[in-house]
Amino acid sequence: MAIEQGKISNWQALLLVSNSILASMVLITPALLTKEAGQDAWLSVLIAGLLGYLIGLFVVSLGLRFPEKNLVEYSIDLLGPWFGRAVCIIFALFFLHVNAYLVRAFSVLLITETIPDTPFSVLNILLVILVAYGVYLGLEVFSRVNEIIFPLFMLAGLIIFALAAPEMDFEQLKPYLTHSFSGILWGSLILASFYAEGSFLLMLIPSLRNPKDARRIVLPVSLILLAVISIDVVGLISLFGAQETSRMLFPTFELAKTVSLGAFVERIESLVVGLWVSSVSLKIMAFYYVSVLILAEVFKLKDYRPLVLPYAFILVVLSVIGWEDTNHVRFYLSRYYPLVAVTVMTGTTLFLYIASSFRRNDKKGGETQ
Repeated sequence: MAIEQGKISNWQALLLVSNSILASMVLITPALLTKEAGQDAWLSVLIAGLLGYLIGLFVVSLGLRFPEKNLVEYSIDLLGPWFGRAVCIIFALFFLHVNAYLVRAFSVLLITETIPDTPFSVLNILLVILVAYGVYLGLEVFSRVNEIIFPLFMLAGLIIFALAAPEMDFEQLKPYLTHSFSGILWGSLILASFYAEGSFLLMLIPSLRNPKDARRIVLPVSLILLAVISIDVVGLISLFGAQETSRMLFPTFELAKTVSLGAFVERIESLVVGLWVSSVSLKIMAFYYVSVLILAEVFKLKDYRPLVLPYAFILVVLSVIGWEDTNHVRFYLSRYYPLVAVTVMTGTTLFLYIASSFRRNDKKGGETQ
């Protein structure tokens, strides 16, 4: 029997998955995409959008083969107690790793743009304390908070881009298709690695009030992500140009700095920071929750909450020592993370899907015999 008994609606799951992919994607990936594909980054976005939709269908199809069981339960059924638990531990460690770089990116943004004299470790500790408290309260609580934060995040982004639109020069998107196709494909792989993070839904499908309707959230999530990142990339290239965008650390934040409404509304980037901190905190909560829930299931604990504090300590340490500096984080995300994310998330999910197919064929064969 599953440890977590809380239930969320499909709407809450849709918003939670969208935020958990988009919160870091919208600030981090535009610079990486334009570095690889230049003004053709929009094509990388379209290819990644298709890949992301297919990944989503694939993940949900696996989960719906066992709608009443979470990832740990059916992994053990399919692969045995030892190998099944090993696969699940890989999932848990992957999301611990993702959270470590997210906490570091959070500190980099605040130190670079707002409070330069604050040590990394202080900001990391404060964020992890906030996130750990949300995880301790449970899935239902932070899912409801996300219902408020994510629409505000989207609305603020829409207003900012609408105000910046008069300054954009869409001629900067020309000439088309001048970059190598390998660069465009690598850019799409970078973006697809963020889509692959949506595999955390495998642990949440049993927590849906209507698990069998989980497939209905895939298309809306894919369309939201595709629309937002397309507008973001096209707007940034039109405003700054591809080369300048690729040099920036957080180009979306730089765009917010350019926005003003007459002489009355200025420094709107402070709003962006506030909403992004809330949004990325909820993303870290979702991955944090999934990690500790997997480990609690693997080690047969009655509750995941005793793991929240040790996980917090490990997360703070990894976020501080895992990367040398900001350039190291950027290089890692553009070169190694796509391979890690796609290999771990898509590879292990595919492995479980194949194992479940063999199990179903065995059962059919046995019934026929």
